[in-house]
Amino acid sequence: MNARLLKLARQAPLGGPRIALVSIYDVENNAVRLLAAVLRKAGYRVAEIYFRDWISNHLDPATDVELDNFVRVLRREETQLVCLSLRASAYLNIARILTSHVHSRMDLPVMWGGMHPTLAPEECLADADLVLQGEGEGAILDLADRLRDGRDFADTPNLGLRIDDRVVLNPLRPLIEDLDTLPFRDYFTDENKYLVLGRGYRTGDPMRGDTTFQMLGSRGCLFHCAYCYNSTFKGSIYKGQRWYRVRSCDSVLAEIALARKRWPFHRVRFDDEVFNFEKTWFDAFCERYPKEIGLPFEAFIEPKLVTPERIRRMKAAGLDAIYMGIQSSERVTGHLYDRTVKNQTIGDIARIFHEEGVHPHYQLIFDDPVSTEDDRRKLFDLVASFPRPFDLYLFSLTVFPGSELNHKLMETGVISEYDIEGTNARTFYQHRVNLQYPRPVEETFWIALIQLLSKDFIPKDAVRALTGSRILRKHPWPLIQVAHAANYAKLGVTATRMVARGEMTPTLLRRWLSFDRVITT
Repeated sequence: MNARLLKLARQAPLGGPRIALVSIYDVENNAVRLLAAVLRKAGYRVAEIYFRDWISNHLDPATDVELDNFVRVLRREETQLVCLSLRASAYLNIARILTSHVHSRMDLPVMWGGMHPTLAPEECLADADLVLQGEGEGAILDLADRLRDGRDFADTPNLGLRIDDRVVLNPLRPLIEDLDTLPFRDYFTDENKYLVLGRGYRTGDPMRGDTTFQMLGSRGCLFHCAYCYNSTFKGSIYKGQRWYRVRSCDSVLAEIALARKRWPFHRVRFDDEVFNFEKTWFDAFCERYPKEIGLPFEAFIEPKLVTPERIRRMKAAGLDAIYMGIQSSERVTGHLYDRTVKNQTIGDIARIFHEEGVHPHYQLIFDDPVSTEDDRRKLFDLVASFPRPFDLYLFSLTVFPGSELNHKLMETGVISEYDIEGTNARTFYQHRVNLQYPRPVEETFWIALIQLLSKDFIPKDAVRALTGSRILRKHPWPLIQVAHAANYAKLGVTATRMVARGEMTPTLLRRWLSFDRVITT
């Protein structure tokens, strides 16, 4: 155990250690908010620090001023243990920078938790003093209790550390079966919260005043997708345990109702991997939500769960927008991502959304290493068949370390270790697809055409006609300019409507007001 950890063990005050929970590039961060709620409920002093935010699809490097302000906040809070949340492997380098800064300026121990430390704990322990693997609520409370009581914490379940140059990874405690036993995420106070961004830092909750409340009613996912960390956690790290768990309808509605007392948001977004269709829960939700909450809501759904009746009932309860992953052509989606959904099924679902009056947002993945010209053409034809209006969320493929997709592509020699997230930080510049990002001209050609399909003011026949242009296929620059102009026009109309509805917030302006980084929609 290193000197920083030994010092922490000796000097924790009578009331327990003063802990800073740090979110990197994410002011929503559900994990940080929930861990803060768990510790505060137990009486511990906790600071939530939201370090930077994403700006128009870019995660800009931290400046020296921001790093200095980060340390200022830690000193202001008299921090003794710094906990960094790595929600994605792309944050590995900035976590290293923050950790080095804390070590050199304050000589404090730093613990990393989240997806990447769970998938690659030994790699993380090259920089971090501690890692927290898997679900962290019980582990972080256990650690705080042991420090408060002066007990040894080296064998705390879920904790990893180095002892005498030996990596010790303690067993994981079982998954939390009853999510209702957890407190609500900490959206209900402004105390000891900070946003470090730009030249200074701001106190208070950075989400205060946002017009959309992001809700989580479950953990995990029912389905298996080769690219998703859920499948890795479910298939290896927590193998044999029930990975997908849901909160009661009572708990979900109570959290939304309590949050509404804190600020007057206009809508609710259910950020679960898939919306809960367990019959008893779903029946209760559809009956109670419009009476007890009565706000428009949006949700994520899996194609295999869509039926006209379900969408109709959700619409009656307040659903007005829905998000669904298509990913790629039928061949690529099945072969590469292990998702078996037919194009005909997707087309039928698109018509259901249209007929029921629910606005769809379709999610596609580009920049994969296996799509052919025929695959791109078939994906275009599929999207062209969707009735308007609809929006597109175009993502660039991320290969998570330890994922089935990682192993599949590495074993076949299609990618190298430098294409895996963490080693590769492409997410910092290309999470959502931007046409200015360098990629093969043929792929840029099809991306530009597909994103034009979501623009109601451009006739589909005109877009279809462009698919036959050999000149644009080899030299897509003019098409890119048309696509950019169409994006600006659509974003302008969307922003105007949001202003008229009172939904434009400082957070949205900060994130999206950057014309040189506009994403496809």
